[in-house]
Amino acid sequence: MSKIIVITGAGSGVGKLLAIELAKTGNHIICLGRSEEKLNKTVETIKIEASKFGGKANHISVDMMNKNQVTKASQQIIDRYKTMDVWINNVGVNNHNAIGPTWELDPENWWTEVSLNLYTAFIGTYTAINAMRKNKIGYIINIGGGGVQEPKPYGSAYGAAKTAIVKFTETVNIELQQEGLAIKVIAFNPGFIKNKRTEILVESEVARKYMPMLEKILKHGKMSDIQDSVDLINAIIKGDMDDLAGGYFFADDFDSEKIIADKKEIIAQKKNFLRVQS
Repeated sequence: MSKIIVITGAGSGVGKLLAIELAKTGNHIICLGRSEEKLNKTVETIKIEASKFGGKANHISVDMMNKNQVTKASQQIIDRYKTMDVWINNVGVNNHNAIGPTWELDPENWWTEVSLNLYTAFIGTYTAINAMRKNKIGYIINIGGGGVQEPKPYGSAYGAAKTAIVKFTETVNIELQQEGLAIKVIAFNPGFIKNKRTEILVESEVARKYMPMLEKILKHGKMSDIQDSVDLINAIIKGDMDDLAGGYFFADDFDSEKIIADKKEIIAQKKNFLRVQS
């Protein structure tokens, strides 16, 4: 069944890839982002590649750091489509000026990177819940990344923000349960996916100096496949992972049947939740 799926940061990178591929399964994608030009290109690509599958798309230009703009965009969506089934907080940056020894970074650059990853996830989640509350149902998906499951040396801002997003996801999901709302919040790591943004980062002087392994992976290693992320998202929005909401999952080689089969063990042992071992 076709769903109204909002994707932030859909003008480029992983967001654009997700928008295109999710449209190919017949969904209507609302692309949010700052660049009108980039969003137009995403929508045009969807019209060319996904229309034969019933996929549709349109876009709204919005700065995800601006609560008023995001709220206005959300209201436009509800006014036009009467519902919002899924909201994917994809906006994220890994800026070159926030890579390096933490004590050598400009504090403003460090905080800007944290904000662009964490605050945008908060604003998106805040907005989506308020839009979904009328129907008391919906899915909010947050994107994690490097630095969550293990330290990310020389990328402390990005790692700290993504880790916070994962804990934020679990916390909000518990709040929704306690308030009797069937809205589910879940997070996942799409992995290291090849696109223009990752290529620019990997080829930058600062990344070559402090994260040389990225270039090795890009040129000679195994990259992540966007289809794994799409499979994971489809499993989430079909309701297959409702009991696991609040958790953090990995798109690489995602196996929905195994996740569902191991559901009781995951819940009992909190396997996909951030915990400090005592």
